[in-house]
This record gives sequence, C-alpha cells and structure tokens, in this order.
Amino acid sequence: MRGSNELPRIGGESRSPVPRRLQRMGAVTVGVSLPRDWVGQRGLVPGQSVYLRSLPDGSLLVRDNERARGPSSAIVEVDPTEPGEHLFRRLIGAYLAGATEFVLRQPEGLTPQTRAVARSFARRTGHTESVTEEGTTLLLRDVSMGTGLPVPKLLQRMFQLVHDLHLDAGRSWTRSPVTSTASLAARDDEVDRCAWQIERGLRLGSLDSAGRPAPDLGNTFRFLLWARDLERVGDHAVLIGEHGSRLAEIGVPEPVRRMLSDYHTQALEHLTAANAVAAQPDAVRANELLDVGEALQETRTALADRLLMRDSVERLPPIAIRSLGLILQSIDRTTGYAQNLAEIGLDRDLDRLTRPSAAPAFRALVTPARIAAPPRV
Repeated sequence: MRGSNELPRIGGESRSPVPRRLQRMGAVTVGVSLPRDWVGQRGLVPGQSVYLRSLPDGSLLVRDNERARGPSSAIVEVDPTEPGEHLFRRLIGAYLAGATEFVLRQPEGLTPQTRAVARSFARRTGHTESVTEEGTTLLLRDVSMGTGLPVPKLLQRMFQLVHDLHLDAGRSWTRSPVTSTASLAARDDEVDRCAWQIERGLRLGSLDSAGRPAPDLGNTFRFLLWARDLERVGDHAVLIGEHGSRLAEIGVPEPVRRMLSDYHTQALEHLTAANAVAAQPDAVRANELLDVGEALQETRTALADRLLMRDSVERLPPIAIRSLGLILQSIDRTTGYAQNLAEIGLDRDLDRLTRPSAAPAFRALVTPARIAAPPRV
C-alpha cells in the first residue's frame, strides 16, 4: 500500500515499506489501519475521505485528495547504441503511464541524439520542459497541470484536426497543391498529442464523459479505441497527401483525379457522420452508416479494378500507378476506421437500451437485431 506518490513515511524520511495486518471490520469487510504520522501530517481526522486507486503493478495508491500531491518520476537509463525512436517510445510509454518527471541518465555522457530525442518529446507532448541538464543526466517535467478538458471535448478537437488534415490532403493531387506534406506531418503531431492526453487521462482515471474521476469502464475502453482510430485516420491523411503530391508532379488525366476526389469526399463524409453517431449514440443511424461503409469499401474495389487493372494502366507511368494504389488503400483504411466509430455509437446506444432499468420486452426486441445483421459479402 502506498500513500500519496510514495511509500508511507513514518516519523521521518524512511522509504521502507511499512507492514500492516489486515483486520476484519464486519461480516464481509476487511480493513487496514493507516500510519498515524501519515494521517497527522495531512491533517486528516476520522470521518474524512481518502482516495484509493489500484495501479497496474498490483499496488494500491492511497491519497488524501483526488489529485497527486507531487511528481511521479520515471528514470530512463539510455544506452548509447539504442535507436532514438526506441528511446522516444519509452518516454511516451512513461508519459501515458502518468509520469510527470522524466530523468534521462546516460553514464558515458549525454549524446546529441539523446538531447534531440528529449527536445522532440518535449515538443510533441506540448507541456513538457527541460528543467536541468548535467553531464550525464537530463530532467524533463510535465508542467501542464492537466488539460482541463473532458474526454468528449478532446475527441471532438481531435476529430476536427483530422477532418481538416483530410480536406487538405484531398487537394494534393491537383496541379497546384496548397499544403506541403511537411505541414501535414506537423499538424498530425497535434493529433498524436490529443490521443496521448486522452490515453494518459483515462489511465490515470482523471477523466470521464463529464470530466469527473473514476470513469465508467465500458466507455473508458470505447473512448480509448475512438482516440486511437482517429489517430490512425490522421496518419492516413498524411500518407494521402504525400502520394497525392507525387501524382500532381507526374500529372494524371482529369477523369482520374475527379474519380479520386469523389471517392475521398464520400469517405470523409462517412467519417464525419460516424464520428457524430459515436458522440450521440443512435443504433438505427449507426446501422445505416455501417451499410454505407460497406458500400464504400466495394467502391474501392471497383475503382482499383478500373484505374489499376485495365486500360488506364497502359496510359500511366509505374510511379503513378503505385501512388494511386496507395491513396486508394489509405482512403479505404479511413473508411474502415469510420466503421469502427459507427460500431462505437451502436454499442453505446445498445448499452443504454439494455441496462437493467430498460423494459425487458424492449431489450429483447433490440438486442437480437445486431446478431441478425446480414453478413458482409
């Protein structure tokens, strides 16, 4: 058992674990006493509340308020042979786990690569600053004090960023692209930042659909999946922009560009509608959108056959054929992630309808509808 952000300290600065015996406190209740010094230092009295949270390692965190009292440190030992991308992923993992301080140690001395990774991590998380730097140690600290936004607002901000990315990516195969691929990639960093904030908040248990602690488990998983789907959609917007710019450089017939634009527009409209039904659950509308998505995925097959496997191939250079195929693939993946959002809207609505308070006859009517849905051909 741990108090605040560290092991209980009894009468001084000792960090040694303090044993406590479990005691029966009723027919089915088991309790444990808290150290008197810990209670006294925090000005607690009998009848006041303390806050408990189970941590991933199996320990139990005890706090005298809902917020952590001090920083939680992650010590990262850096091997000079470790690729920079691996170090960045480890830092992000510590950030998502809730660390607010990040200590990078490199016994042989901090290398330029390690410093560059630390700067990239600070920039991409948005609110992390370098505090101190010595010959072998670098300290970063999260100074954000939380986002202040509930998960749904972060998700809608994330969706708007992704939507705008796709709008610009969809112009990339015109003769005069208006947005560089470097700009798209930089804006996708903001999408990633939103996803990390959501996952970090959900993992810490500090956010739910109304910004309150201790979120509903079912919605926690769905919010996490929702954020990850949007993050992947942002990645595909960047890919569409990259390959679309190549098409613009090569030059492709106007009918090809028009078909590509129409298909991308339909996929983006589907994504918008699916995001809306995830935010405002409606099982009927969600099922309609799932049908639309299946039709869009069939459209991709038809376009690939028309543009890549018939007479068009003879009129296009190999690099254009490759770029076209990759754009079609990314638009199709975007449709697939939109389907996931529609499923989230469907599941959230069915959760509401099948709660114990709902009429049993109505539950019986609604639940089999999903089971009886026609299989995808």
